[in-house]
Amino acid sequence: MSYYKADTVREAANGNWLFILAALAPHLEPALRKPGRHVSCPIHGGKDGFRLFKDAHLTGGGVCNTCGANHDGFELLMWLNNWDFKQCLSEVGDYLGVEKEQPQYQQAAAPTRAPAQAKAPVQQEPMKVNNKILDSKNRKKSIAGTLIAHGKAPYEHNEDNELSYFAFIRDKSGLERTIWGVDLERAIGESEAKYGDEIVMTNLGREPVTVVVEVKDEQGNVVREQPMQTHRNTWLVERRGATVTQFRARSNGGVEPVSHHVESAPVVMVNRTVEAPAPQAQPAATQPEEQSSENKPKVVPMFREQPKPWLLELQEEMEKRMERERAYSARLREKIEKVWNECLPFSSHVTEPMRLYFKNRELLFKVDEVEKTDCLRFNPAMAYYDEDGNEVGKFPAIVCAIRDVEGNLVTLHRTYLTQNGKKAKVGNAKKMMPIPEGLDVNGAAIRLGEPTEGILGVAEGLETALSAYRVTQIPVWSTVNATLMESFEVPEGVHTVLIWADKDKSVTGEKSANVLKAKLEKRGIRVYVLLPKLPIPPRAKGIDWNDVLMSQGSLGFPNARYLRDFIARRRAEYGRH
Repeated sequence: MSYYKADTVREAANGNWLFILAALAPHLEPALRKPGRHVSCPIHGGKDGFRLFKDAHLTGGGVCNTCGANHDGFELLMWLNNWDFKQCLSEVGDYLGVEKEQPQYQQAAAPTRAPAQAKAPVQQEPMKVNNKILDSKNRKKSIAGTLIAHGKAPYEHNEDNELSYFAFIRDKSGLERTIWGVDLERAIGESEAKYGDEIVMTNLGREPVTVVVEVKDEQGNVVREQPMQTHRNTWLVERRGATVTQFRARSNGGVEPVSHHVESAPVVMVNRTVEAPAPQAQPAATQPEEQSSENKPKVVPMFREQPKPWLLELQEEMEKRMERERAYSARLREKIEKVWNECLPFSSHVTEPMRLYFKNRELLFKVDEVEKTDCLRFNPAMAYYDEDGNEVGKFPAIVCAIRDVEGNLVTLHRTYLTQNGKKAKVGNAKKMMPIPEGLDVNGAAIRLGEPTEGILGVAEGLETALSAYRVTQIPVWSTVNATLMESFEVPEGVHTVLIWADKDKSVTGEKSANVLKAKLEKRGIRVYVLLPKLPIPPRAKGIDWNDVLMSQGSLGFPNARYLRDFIARRRAEYGRH
């Protein structure tokens, strides 16, 4: 059967993603008409949570603030249309008119002597889970990836739904998904999987179970409980690289343990063996010659349908914009240095809008300690540009240096203000400058003070970091957002990290905190994730530690002295790193 070769389809798709997305995901048109700008998410709605990347005509990528990033067009289409990669590859290949590959079969040479007697097949006993035989009939689709978070929550995080259990995983392509099932609590517990572990999850199908349900009267009061028969999905969770114990039945009716090593997705054991003849080498004359990348013919797509005129105009406009951005990027490092040098230190007498902003957020801290790391400055009149590159006006701005693990300046983050210390009424009051070519913002942070006695706090936003710093007097660095928190790099000499995580309805803050926790713990660093105890207001997307500070003051935080004593006791109990 003919098939599409992934590399061939990718090559044909490169630079044609606007046309592909418009044809295969028509509901993406609002975002296609405004690449790089925020629009409503095509999956869950909202106002402005989704945008295509500025190079979407080349890559096809986009990001939703809630659902996460899809780095290329294949990931985006799989997310939008609920396709697997095979279906997505086929749809894109069909649209582009890519030529399919034909399978090449190698035929073994005829034997010149009588074949040896066939070996008896090796009998492999199937695995048992929950006293259920696991074989090729009941083993469903497996899902592999990194365990980011798991726990009890209302189904789909909707407060109106029954309590369930979720596992949030990210596959090797970066695609994220949440799996729901009450039995996941048992399966994950038995696997001993931890945050950051590579796992394989297998749905074993539905089994009859008895659950206890509440019976309510007309007023909604619970009057009694009664058993009810229902069905529930059963799960198997395996850690990659872990030894999993199965049980094989003995002839006397007992069981004996049998172990196997998990390296990839679980393989169904079939009770037969097939010995294939050794493949014969093709004659030299028929061996295909390898083509160098220079001589390899370019894949030219033959579109299934003519792209719409507005898409062709948009494609041309985006290509011109890319050229302008390349020219801008060439002098970006100088631009960042120039902007930073034009900014004033916090201690300057003209920083009143910044002082008022911090006062409105109840952010009082040791300015001299923060200034030691030179990451917080002020600009009294910084230009603000809209998404079309037009200057809207000049505003006071808090300007923060984002520095890598060595302390080198990577780029700048700006918070635009009014003269009375409020956020400026512009499209996006918080903006990060682009990343110069050759530099990487992953692992970097806004440094607010030096680590104290080997202890450092980490938070997403500037305000959250300064809130925790004010209460605990332990310096807290800002990673700007949840994505960059996952890649944060700890400086030398730090043995304990406190993560002041955001509490979001989407669980994004907690997931990113747990990813960082798992990464640092593998390096021998002690990590404690601190999550606000306040409930999330009905109309809010989440809360952070600045919300706690403004509503409860320091009483809403862990006691600073207790926190330090707790860390010291743990280091004494478990040894120093």
